[in-house]
Amino acid sequence: MSKGNFFALGSDEFAAACDLGINPAVALLVMARGTGRDNTTTSWSALAVFTHSGIARRRAQAAIEALIGAGLVELLQAGKRPRYKLRKPAGDDSLLWLPNELVDGAGNEVPPVTKLRETGSLDLLKKFVQLYGIQDLDNDGGLPRNIVWSHFKREQICPIGPFMLYGFSEENTLASATGLLAEYQGITDDDKNKGAWIILNPLWKMGLIEQVFYMAESTDPEAELIYGAGPYGTALAIDELMAWLEDTGGKGFSFEAQSHQLQGIAPKHIKTAAMIGLFRLHYRPKTGKTSRWLALEMERAEAMVGMVGQICRGKDRAVHIKAVKGF
Repeated sequence: MSKGNFFALGSDEFAAACDLGINPAVALLVMARGTGRDNTTTSWSALAVFTHSGIARRRAQAAIEALIGAGLVELLQAGKRPRYKLRKPAGDDSLLWLPNELVDGAGNEVPPVTKLRETGSLDLLKKFVQLYGIQDLDNDGGLPRNIVWSHFKREQICPIGPFMLYGFSEENTLASATGLLAEYQGITDDDKNKGAWIILNPLWKMGLIEQVFYMAESTDPEAELIYGAGPYGTALAIDELMAWLEDTGGKGFSFEAQSHQLQGIAPKHIKTAAMIGLFRLHYRPKTGKTSRWLALEMERAEAMVGMVGQICRGKDRAVHIKAVKGF
């Protein structure tokens, strides 16, 4: 069984399992979770499928047999302790790297694979798993920003040394039926979700994707991210900055900033600095790549916190708020 808190599954193989139905697709996910370092061989069988997804053992066995019949799984050893070999793509580029929590759940929660199976929506299960193939933490901080994003109205509050303080109010959250979700263009489902929201809204409600906020160099989908903001990022540093404003004669600026949903600072020379909302899969595979991304996120946040600390607690403060009134 995987020991690294993640497992791998071929993207084309999973799509082929989905063509067989929701039970074979779930069964392949569970069996893949039970593979070893080779991400191929597993002893997880119908009992494991039942335990982790709630599919009755008879139907779980039928799903495994369907996978065998389609050439997606090979029976290596029959009997009371069966062993299987999952078909694997020729190259790692076609692998989906998935967190164990999708099958195991986290804490006492119902595992996501069970929740998705219970919806009865094969499309929802399929697209959710495939989103792991297009999420780009390094470049987008989550799902591609041309698929789903939030717009914020920006108000300039005041300069603080080499930085500008802004207040941001969310205007709307939009999604585009493009790429992986292009097939939903112009479609509305029974719950009145339109286009890409047919997939994204149920996943959001189930807590499988989450909204996060970033200061970025602009609102362009290709703009570089500066640092994570809001409750998922540097909110405590912003709180300290607000308190400093109040203590140094800038209470009005602090009040004005806090009348907005979020606050952020950016270097003055970044004239188009913006707050953006993006979406990220809640569970992430704990791979080396994810660890490197998280380390960079922490580095960015610590740099921002350090700058705020220099302003608020440093002996040589960047500027006293009274010096910038009337800018």
